[in-house]
Amino acid sequence: MPESPPDHLKALIGRYTVITFIPDIDRYRQITSPKEGRCIFRGCPEPIAWEDARGGNFLCEGHYQVIRQWIEEARRGLLPGGHGSAIFTEGGEDARRV
Repeated sequence: MPESPPDHLKALIGRYTVITFIPDIDRYRQITSPKEGRCIFRGCPEPIAWEDARGGNFLCEGHYQVIRQWIEEARRGLLPGGHGSAIFTEGGEDARRV
């Protein structure tokens, strides 16, 4: 039996980032003033561009887009039959998008 979309999403996040939970990407905000920190994606050298509502769990622009896409795909995967999700259907992990 394939993983549920939320479980698959959590596994992707755990594999590629330094966090172990699904971030509330809808509450992320762009960083507008200089700030020290690193993107939560493992080994990412890009400058940070986004932060969560508490001012942490930074993302660079590219990885912000990746997380947004993963979350949107997981939401689509919850629809009956998982239609509309390229990532969150049976055998659907596509690590090349990272």
